[in-house]
Amino acid sequence: MVAEFPFAEQTSNELSFKERDERYERLHDWPDPTYLHSSGLRMIWKYDDVRDVLEAADPALSNGNSLDPLVGFPRIAGTPRAIPHFFRHLVPLPAKATANLTDDTLHKQVWDTMAGPAGHFTISRDERPQRVEAMVEHFHHALHGLDEGVVSRLDVTALSIAYAARVGGAAVGLPSADWPQVAVWSGAQSGLLGRRMRGRELAEAVGALGQLFTVSGRAVERSRRHRVTGFASRLHDAGVPRRVAVSAMANSLAAGVHTVSGSIQQGVQRLLSDPGREWWDLLADQNTAAQVAVKVLQLDPGLVAWKRRAVRPMTLRSGTELAAGPVLVMFAAANRDPAAFRNPLDLRGGGKLPLTFGFGKHVCPGKQLANLAVEVFLRELRELAPRARLSEEVASANTRKPDLLFSGADVTLTV
Repeated sequence: MVAEFPFAEQTSNELSFKERDERYERLHDWPDPTYLHSSGLRMIWKYDDVRDVLEAADPALSNGNSLDPLVGFPRIAGTPRAIPHFFRHLVPLPAKATANLTDDTLHKQVWDTMAGPAGHFTISRDERPQRVEAMVEHFHHALHGLDEGVVSRLDVTALSIAYAARVGGAAVGLPSADWPQVAVWSGAQSGLLGRRMRGRELAEAVGALGQLFTVSGRAVERSRRHRVTGFASRLHDAGVPRRVAVSAMANSLAAGVHTVSGSIQQGVQRLLSDPGREWWDLLADQNTAAQVAVKVLQLDPGLVAWKRRAVRPMTLRSGTELAAGPVLVMFAAANRDPAAFRNPLDLRGGGKLPLTFGFGKHVCPGKQLANLAVEVFLRELRELAPRARLSEEVASANTRKPDLLFSGADVTLTV
């Protein structure tokens, strides 16, 4: 009897951390290095293959499809309710900016502005205390914005999303009045990238994505008209074209919220499921808290996979053969490859560089910001509720929708 491929029917987003652990382990025992998923994406998960395809240094590999909707543009064009949103906000189509930009010269120009030595998202040692203080403030503002009032039960999922939206909105210079909507807009792009949407849901996602680009465009215009110092002005001063700047802002907002919040949700689920609370208690110390955050982002990232395209049949350096077509690069799985990490579930197990944020010239420009955002949230949560327990009311992730790219968890605490 042939065993079923571990991720043939369910995605990480539908599984608890224990189920993910078990399936990732089975995945690395699968006899073949690739799997053609029903979505049409060819899955890869071996560390060396994932690293090479994420880097996309070989001309046979392209990152140009990274932000294409999973259902395809024809499906959107064939959804009547989506068409008004599409033409109102997304025509002409947004420019490529970071993840899907194939012009190497322009890509380097944008990336350096975002994450170079003096980039907007680069956090120097001297700047770190100020960034931490701002994120702590975002945590408590998000906490006070919840409906619970007296905190005896805490919805970590809602809190993490509100927090990540504030951090992301502030980082790109979006007006604070727009921050509450950032999570909705971000969820729209995330859903379009990794989910098979249809009908009303698809139309609403297109509308929300359109709002994200419209608001980003207004922020860019405001910055240029009034010379507001921030992300948009840095892009302008670097000579980045306006349309590319708008996309860079929109993409940064969309990528940050659910990557950060999903990592927090799944990380808290793992930390508080340990009877000994070893990792949870390490959050009380700043040095060890950073180690825990890095490990959470390795094992339980909110973004679990990314897309690339093989423009022609090719053979990777490992010998793995790829047919021409779209590829789903499962870096959360690669972060557990026993060939790269002898004991990935050990906090101090060592191994190669985790691939959560990509590799080579396509490393996520918000890597430092995301790492620090996860660390600060976990530390503040541990300080707020050191004896918190997972609520038994949310025992599994079975109600979550399938998503090939993004993953999270429904986490409520009793404090």
